[in-house]
Amino acid sequence: MGEVWDFIKKSRLIIISALLVIAAIVSVTTYFSVKNAKVDYLISEADRLSESYFYREGILKIEESGVKDKRLDLKVKELNGLLNTVKEYKGKMYHVFFHSLIAYPELAFDGDYKEEGYNMWMTTTSEFKAMLPELYERGFILYPLNELKEGKPVMLPEGKKPLIISVDDVNYYGYMKGDGFADRLVADEKGKVATYMIKPDKTEEITYDGDVFPILDSFVEEHPDFSYHGAKGIAAVTGYEGAFGYNFIKEEDKTKKQELIDGATAVASALKKNGWLIACHSYTHNDYFRDGTVSMENLQYDTNRFKERIYEAVLKPDIYISPFGYHLGEGDERLKYLKEMGYDYFCPVSPAMRTIYTKDGVIISERFNLDRYNMRTKKDYINKTFFDVDKVYYTK
Repeated sequence: MGEVWDFIKKSRLIIISALLVIAAIVSVTTYFSVKNAKVDYLISEADRLSESYFYREGILKIEESGVKDKRLDLKVKELNGLLNTVKEYKGKMYHVFFHSLIAYPELAFDGDYKEEGYNMWMTTTSEFKAMLPELYERGFILYPLNELKEGKPVMLPEGKKPLIISVDDVNYYGYMKGDGFADRLVADEKGKVATYMIKPDKTEEITYDGDVFPILDSFVEEHPDFSYHGAKGIAAVTGYEGAFGYNFIKEEDKTKKQELIDGATAVASALKKNGWLIACHSYTHNDYFRDGTVSMENLQYDTNRFKERIYEAVLKPDIYISPFGYHLGEGDERLKYLKEMGYDYFCPVSPAMRTIYTKDGVIISERFNLDRYNMRTKKDYINKTFFDVDKVYYTK
C-alpha cells in the first residue's frame, strides 16, 4: 500500500506541475495575443488618422497607449516622416461655391419662367459628381475655413492646393418645390446627412446623392486624402424660411414649430459632426444687399432677426457669407459691426479669389461660383484651374 500511495503522490505532483506549465503557456499566449490585438488596433487607428493628415494625432495615440512594440516604433517613424512632408503653403487659396443642386434636370428645365435662373446660377448633381474626381486628380484638398487665423500659416502636404467649398441658401425655399431639388436635408440613424426627395413620379425617397452634402461626404469616405483634417465645406443659411428645409419661422402651432426647429438642429449637428461648418447668409437676403445700398440700419435689422429667430437652431455660426456676394472694405463700420456680432469670417464673391486676408480682425475669403453660367462664360479659366468643362457640363 505504501508504494501505491507514493505513486499516487508523485503522479499528483506531476499532474499539478503539468497544469502549472499549461497555465503559464496559456497566460503567455493570452498576453501576446491581447498585446498583438492592441498593436493591430493602434496601427489601424494611426493609419485611419493619417489618411486625413492627422499625423501628429496618430503619433500621440500610439505614444499615449503605453504599449511597447517594434511595429509601433516603425509606425511612429513612418508618421514622423509623413509629418515632415507637411509644409507652409504660400500659394493661392481657392474658395468655390454652389447653390442647392438640381437632382432632376427634367423638372428644373421644363420651360417655365424659373428655368433661366436655374440654368444660370445652379449646378446639377451629375455636374457636381463629375467635378470631384477632376479636382481630386489636380491636387486640390478640402481645407477648413475655421483653421484660418491671422498670422497662422496654412500647412499642407507638398503638392496640395487648399480648396474651400461653400453652399449658399441651404433652405430649400418654397419656390423650388417640384422643380427637381431636394425637399430637405435629414440626419439618418447613423448620424449621416441625407436628402429627402420627392421624385418626378411624386414618390418619396431618402437618398445620399440629392445635394452637395451627402455626395461630398461619400466621396471623402472613398478618398479620405481629399480632405485635410476631415474638412468638408460650409452650409450657408438664411432665416426667413427656416433652414435645411424646415420652415419653422411662420409656424403657429407650438408643437409643430418645435418639431421643425428640432429637425433643423439635428441636421446642423450631423453636418458639424461630419466636418461641415455653418454660416449666416443673412436673414432676409434682401435686394439692398444685391445693389450694395445696405445701410448700417439694414444690416443691424437683418443680423438681429437672424440672431433672434435662427441662430440657436443652426448652432451659432461665426461665418458670414454675404448675400449676392457684396463686399465690405477695411474701415467699414458694417464690417466692424459683423465682428462685434461674432462673425470672424466674411465671404464675398470675387472671381479673383485673392489669397485670404484680414480686415478689422475679420478673415476675408473671396469665392467663385462653379455654376452653369460660369461654366459657359468662363470655360477657359475653369478648364485651366479646376476641371475640363466638357467632361462635366450637363446638356439638356
